[in-house]
Amino acid sequence: MAVRYELIVIAEALMALVIHIVRRDLNERPRTPINALMILRNRGLLTINEYEDLSKLVRLRNLLVHRYWIIDDYLIYQNVKTNFKSLINFINRLRSRYGI
Repeated sequence: MAVRYELIVIAEALMALVIHIVRRDLNERPRTPINALMILRNRGLLTINEYEDLSKLVRLRNLLVHRYWIIDDYLIYQNVKTNFKSLINFINRLRSRYGI
């Protein structure tokens, strides 16, 4: 359950960050967090693979919050151990771009 909670927190932080960047720096109004990711992808700030991975993370958050009973905890655990490269690459790119 702790892993599920942490995934929700990570996804919500990602959604807030992405929407903030799109609104503030790109002066666009995304309709959804996935739409904000699409805008970043179209502007070259996300690779296609990063877009797909981060979109999946946002969708997973929605499942964890709204349909938690269909989640396979073993699959979540296996993915958490290996699949955060896209998120880390995106955060590092933002850090270098904004001097954070």
